[in-house]
Amino acid sequence: MKKKNTLYTLFYLLLLLFLVSCTNKNVSSEDLEKDISKLKSEILTLNQSIEKHQQLVEEQEKKMILIKSKMVKLEESSTILHNNFQAMNDLVDLNLESKTAMLNSAEIDGDILNLNITYTKKINDQKEPNGFRLEETEKGTTTLRISNNIPIYLLKDASSIIKVDWDKVITHRGLLKIYEKNGKVVLISEIYIP
Repeated sequence: MKKKNTLYTLFYLLLLLFLVSCTNKNVSSEDLEKDISKLKSEILTLNQSIEKHQQLVEEQEKKMILIKSKMVKLEESSTILHNNFQAMNDLVDLNLESKTAMLNSAEIDGDILNLNITYTKKINDQKEPNGFRLEETEKGTTTLRISNNIPIYLLKDASSIIKVDWDKVITHRGLLKIYEKNGKVVLISEIYIP
């Protein structure tokens, strides 16, 4: 960058000398000196401005490198978190029985949450847009009475699930996985439907 600045400076000086030599010879050397001094000052100001811009570019490049580094770490953390979540989900599935059901409605009745659900099963069907369809099972539609110590997790978005209070459940609809141990509901989580 400094070589370019030096070349620009020399170019401007040569241009100035050329213009001066082509102009009227009656120009006083004092005026010529003033013009050269003014040009030198402008070139110096221009060089300083170029250096400031170069510094800004270098700072931005450093920030971009830092951001890229943070993005890589974030992606690695996300992968680890996803793997841990998958492992926990597999452990839960191995230790608890589960059924799927569509949440039709929910209402709070004192310290009980009544969930109106329809038990379903997933049927692979390539004719469907997402490759499967849900079909009601022989258990049909029923109301589950859930106490407030049973954790309920709903999807925040397609890739994350959060524990929610009952007020979120009563306004929500979706496909649920109902986990049971010894015939009693111990956990409810929503299943993502693509």
